[in-house]
Amino acid sequence: MTDALAVATIIIYAILIQPVFYCLWKHGRHGILGWVALQSFCLLRIIGNAILLHAEATNASNSNALLISNIGLSPLLLAALGFLHEARRARSPSICRRLEWALVIQYHLVVSVALALVIVGVINLQSGIITTTTSVLLKVAAAILIVCWAALVLWTGVSMRKQGRDTSAKGYAEGTKLLYGVVAALPLVGFRLIYAIVSLLLEVNGSSSGFTTSVAAKVCMSVVPEMLATIVFVVAGISTRDMHKTFDGRNGSSRDVRAGTPLVEQRG
Repeated sequence: MTDALAVATIIIYAILIQPVFYCLWKHGRHGILGWVALQSFCLLRIIGNAILLHAEATNASNSNALLISNIGLSPLLLAALGFLHEARRARSPSICRRLEWALVIQYHLVVSVALALVIVGVINLQSGIITTTTSVLLKVAAAILIVCWAALVLWTGVSMRKQGRDTSAKGYAEGTKLLYGVVAALPLVGFRLIYAIVSLLLEVNGSSSGFTTSVAAKVCMSVVPEMLATIVFVVAGISTRDMHKTFDGRNGSSRDVRAGTPLVEQRG
């Protein structure tokens, strides 16, 4: 059953990574944060399950697969942030870019800290080093990830407001579509986050609960939610594949104004 699940996961993400790359190409540099992160997530899922299959076939340790599985949630959070950033810029041409980028960079740094703590904790678990320090590291990492997800939900909720926004602005409709994609995917990411945190805490506490070894729990709370979140992002990305024209149009207008070229064609 585990082998079949791993094979199915590899096949599905091998298919999903194709439209993800297409979206990266179509959205261009304005959507690079989200689509590179999502592509990294798909690659991690393919590599992790391939390592798991090899370990099962050779009766070797699957610690590397488990490590990759546990760190895969971070790119999913960063992908959601990237799409939110792209959607906000499309919906709000007058947004303060410096503040926006400062928040985005800060978010990446915080998630990176959580990722580092998870890596150290998981390595200790796989090495049999279950100490108070390991427990504290994983609990702190779990708390940081929960705060990051909650902050993303709050940020998305604030971005949904129409007050003070020009709904007729070029790109508003496209940005709204992408924003709805983030709204639809965040509950799925949160569901996946709960499974990851519960599994790690049960393992570090030495619990004999069947939850951590249950294939049904893994499929329902881990595999399916993150796949659905990826599909939601892909659908939103394809439906907004021409969003880059919005940014290009704005940049072109700005260059014309700076160069002193009139934006309205002169006749006569």
